[in-house]
Amino acid sequence: MILRTLIAGIFLIAGLTKLDDPQAFADGIASFHFFPDGMINPLAICVPYFEIFTGLGLLSTRWRGAGALAACCLSFCFVLLYASAVSRGLEVSCSCFGKSQILQAGTRAGFLRAAVLLLGSAWIYKASRQAGATKPAV
Repeated sequence: MILRTLIAGIFLIAGLTKLDDPQAFADGIASFHFFPDGMINPLAICVPYFEIFTGLGLLSTRWRGAGALAACCLSFCFVLLYASAVSRGLEVSCSCFGKSQILQAGTRAGFLRAAVLLLGSAWIYKASRQAGATKPAV
């Protein structure tokens, strides 16, 4: 429960802070040099909402599995983006937590943070699947 709440909080804070300055997040996405220019603004608009719904899903009893699966998907994408940046020697500024510079990290640290989020999300998803399998049929 603590891990689930922590990861939900990370996604909620990340999503909410990005809504405050979508241009900074768009610039962060562009710094990865991964997506075509036409995809950057739509991603900057959509990703924060997806993160917020992911965090809310993780906190919900009914949607916990879906929230964990969404967290896995987001985290996997973050891992791939950071791995791409590391492999190309890029130093990126993801604006993962909006304007806040407190939680910003270098490219390698961002990769590690994304990998830890992926592992934690996968563990939550596995636990939610096991819990669902042990519930009696109604």
